[in-house]
Amino acid sequence: MMSMRFVQRSRAGRLGLHVALWALVLGTASLVSGCGGAGPGQEDLRTGDFLSAKVTRYEYSLDLRPANAPARTAHSLLLLDVPPPGGDCHVLKGPAGLTDVKWNNVPATRFETLEDGAVRICGAAIFAGQVRLEADFVVPEQTYDFTQVGFSRKQDRWGNSFSYLLGWVQQCDRLGLCDDAPDQLAHFVFNVRHDAGQVVLCPGRRDTPNTTTTHCELVGAQAPTYSSFGIAANPAWTQSLSLDINGTRLQFFEVPGGRIAATLDQNVLRDYVGWIQGLLGPLPYGTRLRIAGGPTEWLGLEHPANILLREDLPTLRGEYADMTRHTLMHEIVHQWAGNRTTLADAYDFAWKEAIAEYLTYIYELRHWSSDAAQTRAYWDRMARTSYLYPRPLDAPQPYLSFASEVYGTGPMLLFLQLEDMLPGGQDTVIRAIQQFLLSPGARGTEFLRESLESAAALPPGTLGPYFDAWVLGNGEPDWPYFNVTTRVEDGQLTVTAVQLSFSGRAYPVHLKVRVAGATQTQDVSLDYGLAPTSATLSVTVPFPEPVVQVTVDPDSRVVNRRFLGTVREAAPKRWNF
Repeated sequence: MMSMRFVQRSRAGRLGLHVALWALVLGTASLVSGCGGAGPGQEDLRTGDFLSAKVTRYEYSLDLRPANAPARTAHSLLLLDVPPPGGDCHVLKGPAGLTDVKWNNVPATRFETLEDGAVRICGAAIFAGQVRLEADFVVPEQTYDFTQVGFSRKQDRWGNSFSYLLGWVQQCDRLGLCDDAPDQLAHFVFNVRHDAGQVVLCPGRRDTPNTTTTHCELVGAQAPTYSSFGIAANPAWTQSLSLDINGTRLQFFEVPGGRIAATLDQNVLRDYVGWIQGLLGPLPYGTRLRIAGGPTEWLGLEHPANILLREDLPTLRGEYADMTRHTLMHEIVHQWAGNRTTLADAYDFAWKEAIAEYLTYIYELRHWSSDAAQTRAYWDRMARTSYLYPRPLDAPQPYLSFASEVYGTGPMLLFLQLEDMLPGGQDTVIRAIQQFLLSPGARGTEFLRESLESAAALPPGTLGPYFDAWVLGNGEPDWPYFNVTTRVEDGQLTVTAVQLSFSGRAYPVHLKVRVAGATQTQDVSLDYGLAPTSATLSVTVPFPEPVVQVTVDPDSRVVNRRFLGTVREAAPKRWNF
């Protein structure tokens, strides 16, 4: 597998607050050096790296001409808001080979490569205001290990050339100058030059000024770099379906012979989009959502106002009852969960996948109970065979191995298990998700815990023991195996569950056990509570006949290891999407 670079960054407050405070202290009419007005004198200007600066806007130009070229010329333009006391250098991520590096429209006075892929760019000192950074880069036709991260060209199933530029988590610096911190949101403008006849998709509002230019803008709602750097092209794409749903337009782009749109029930799509917008609000990136099929390695990828789906989804069978429908619904949720509201840290990745999976499951549950049961069973198999906690504390490498682990553990442990433990159950969990995604910004796993407590009207910290046991941890999870025994005496059935784990801890959980006799079946609930003191729990209920079968967790609602010790259950196939 592969390793990824991770850099923790501290962020100061907003520029406006800093500037206003310094204006009051200094009594200056203008705080921006070289931009007019009476700024601080040269003796007041600080030298060195900016203590805090935020990229507020990216303008990325990519030249795809000719279609068969082995490399692509790209130009990055970044606008930074700089708070006092400013400086004359800024450190960002960037690939080796940057050229024509500029600071406020003139060549940088200093440009150097630092450790861990960072670069330092220096120019005329500024106290506060805006700095414009630019650099050129020749993007190679090269992807990162076993992914499509980078720039690639592949033949689709019908022999057409599919081009894809993809950033992903903390990887945008492979494509040019970029702040790759996942907690940063910005505006984006994309300008793509291409051969006549190419159909190019990029994030945001899209237009084609002429036959060889595609222009996209994300200038309303902000978005993170990890999903915004996504440009795809295929000369054979046509619009296979356009659906107007109460002012929201879904546009499908496929090559002749593509089956994604044809596989989907239009009435279901209309209902789902109305339902999810009722929960989370209007689509964050405009009223048009473009959905395209291509030879992607992952089932789907979310980009603001764009979704790329694997072209053979309609032929895949097994993990979800309807792979195409489930994947598309999951990716639509990411417009809010992951894009408008982004990750506080790369290792908070689980919450965005958990929300996308859980809300997709909720819709399945309300319309196709057997499909929802299949989704739960798949989550359960993934979760109980996981090698990592949903929010690992030890920053496991390689990162992609962690990312592929969260699709079962995330929805199971952050939401499904809690349905039976929180006042209000499922409604409370959904309300917590709404609260969590209410406004744009970066969110961590701790914020999700607080949202769940608030929605359930629980005192702050109540879910601390649950998160400490199930969600946060180092290394391989020490989740329990449930040893369940039964005893019938005088028409009374006693069910005893013992949690077995290497730590011996008592896990907060609500466990269902289904017991069957010759003529009747009964479900017995064993609720350990949110702060259990014992790993053993017994419940006695009326049951007038001998027990012939016991099923632990019959509905796949808790993580129950099948074995304790060195024997491991075989893991199911894991997808990234």
